[in-house]
Amino acid sequence: MSISRRFSWLIPVIFIFLLPISAFGVSKEAQKHFDEAMRLKANELSKAIVELKEAIRLEPKWVEAHYHLGTFYQHKKLFDDALREYKTVGRLDPKYPKLHYALGALYYTQGVFAWTKAAQIDHSYLYKDDGKQVFYKKGTTPEKAIEPYKKIVEKDTSNALAFYNLRGVYYDLALLEYQQVVKAHPNDTAAQYDLGLVYLERAKINKAKEQIKILEKLSPGHATGLQQQMDMEEAQRKMLKGKK
Repeated sequence: MSISRRFSWLIPVIFIFLLPISAFGVSKEAQKHFDEAMRLKANELSKAIVELKEAIRLEPKWVEAHYHLGTFYQHKKLFDDALREYKTVGRLDPKYPKLHYALGALYYTQGVFAWTKAAQIDHSYLYKDDGKQVFYKKGTTPEKAIEPYKKIVEKDTSNALAFYNLRGVYYDLALLEYQQVVKAHPNDTAAQYDLGLVYLERAKINKAKEQIKILEKLSPGHATGLQQQMDMEEAQRKMLKGKK
C-alpha cells in the first residue's frame, strides 16, 4: 500500500465526525454565516471558510466557530492556520472538550506528511524509528521544538533527516494530546484507536498492543483494524530488511 493511499483518510477524520453545536448568545447575523458555512463545507469548503471568518468577525470570541475554522483549514492542509485557530480555542476556553483531539489529529497528520517526505527522499527512513529516541521533551514549547527543523527543510527540501526529526516531534506531540483525551475519556474509541496508530508509527509496539486490548473491549472492529495495521507494518519491515 502506498504511503499517500495508506494515510489518505487522516485529514477528513476530524472534519467528518465532530459535528457543530448550535451557539447561544451570538448574533443572528453571525449564526446565519455559521449555518451557511456548515451547509457549504462538504462541497464548497473555500466558500465555507469565508462564511465562517465572517461569523468570527462578528463574534470574535465564538469558540465553536474558531474550532470549526481550524478543522476546515486542516482539511485544506493549511496546517499553520489550523493550529492558530486551535490555539485561539485553547485561549478562549482551555477546557473545550474537542481541543486535545483536534490538536492530536493535526500533529499526527503533520507527522505523516513529514515522514512521507523523508521516506520519498531516502527509503531508509521508512521504518528507521526504533521507538527509543525522544524527539520532543516535555517542558519545551511545541514551537521551539518544531521551528528549527521547519527552517532547515524550508532551506533544503532534500534534507531527509530534518524531515524525519520533524516527523518525530509531531508524533510525540500527537501522543501527548491523545493521551490527555483518553485520560479524560477512556471510552473514546476514536482517540484510543488514533493513540494506537501513533504508538505504532513510533515503533512503540508494546504500547500499541495495549491499545488493541483496550479496543477489544470498546470496539472489536477497531481492535482488528489496529492489529491488521501492525501486522502489515511488521511484514513490510521484514521485507525491507531482507532487501538489505
